Amino acid sequence: MPTPKRVEFRYLDGLRGAAALLVAAYHAFLFTGKMGDAEAAMPFWKEIVGLGYVGVPIFIVLSGYVLMLPVVRTPELTFRDGVGGFVKRRARRILPPYFAATAFALLLIALIPVMQQPSGTAWDSKIPVTWESIVTHLLLVQNLSPHWMFTINGPLWSVALEWQIYFIMALILLPLWRRVSGVKIVTVLLLATMIPVALQTGTFAHPWLIALFAAGMLAAQLTMGARDQRWAGAAAVALAVGIIPAAALPRMAGIPADPFVEIVTGLAVAAALIWTGRQTISSGRPPRIVRPLQSRPMMFLGLISYSVYLFHSPILGLLNLLLLPLGIPIIAEYLLLTFIGIPLALAIAYGMFWLVERHFLNSRQKHAVNEMSDAETHAPVADRAR
Repeated sequence: MPTPKRVEFRYLDGLRGAAALLVAAYHAFLFTGKMGDAEAAMPFWKEIVGLGYVGVPIFIVLSGYVLMLPVVRTPELTFRDGVGGFVKRRARRILPPYFAATAFALLLIALIPVMQQPSGTAWDSKIPVTWESIVTHLLLVQNLSPHWMFTINGPLWSVALEWQIYFIMALILLPLWRRVSGVKIVTVLLLATMIPVALQTGTFAHPWLIALFAAGMLAAQLTMGARDQRWAGAAAVALAVGIIPAAALPRMAGIPADPFVEIVTGLAVAAALIWTGRQTISSGRPPRIVRPLQSRPMMFLGLISYSVYLFHSPILGLLNLLLLPLGIPIIAEYLLLTFIGIPLALAIAYGMFWLVERHFLNSRQKHAVNEMSDAETHAPVADRAR
């Protein structure tokens, strides 16, 4: 029986912010110099920062978790205001900033000549802009073809996938959830998504992210359930350690490691969410290990994380293109992209948050904005100057 108890898991915002920063750090490395330059200059660092793409499965698991939390508080596992209300709320929250980011990237490409021509960098996958790429972005289906997937603004493919997953959740997953164990559903989805991995076909679409979204849904159900879930902490640690062999073993077999790393990471996050959620409910406060995620900087980063994710890529791509003719050493350019490019992207994302995204926040996020504004207004002058 689902519990009606409502608990605020404030650390989730900080985790979302950390995931956005992971992706931005990975793209700063990816955009450095021409394709392969950064990897050749910093092979060891590539093994670390190169894992930043796991920010995407973290986002997906979090999305499934957060969207399922209010559902498990209802006796019949239903959406407030039905499926139509759910879709309208998600459309209002997700689509306006997404379209603004699409327009922003298109405007940069149209106005800046260096962004229009192939240069042997990671930006080459974003051009040329065609009517097909524009239309598929507007319809949020660019992720269905490798020809359109990374065009215009690369990270937007995962927003298109998440938009599609909302309909899968509403029309397939939840109806199944009312009849079949969530554990069975997640297991079947994971096994099914291993088929394209085994066949090495269609993996560009990242089908395992659907399974990880369902894992987030299951994590929410287990968090709010009546049974003890002490196993989840040990499972999260074991899965986190398992990321290392998940990255290494497939390479030894000559197959891409990304699917295995993303799956193991997503399951580790799902298990961690169960453990931290249960600890928060039982003690009334989150475990010490996640409290830094509730600090003001991380909460702020979490608040603007969607804008960071949407707007950072063309900014980093442009900065690399401007630096390339200067002949700066690759490591120096990487440091510039990381310590100047990322803060610049954060600043622009913050501006776009206030210009666009803040008008489409949900009620909890609006409350968080007001809390942060009040805290800033009433903070001592010395604190505000820091």
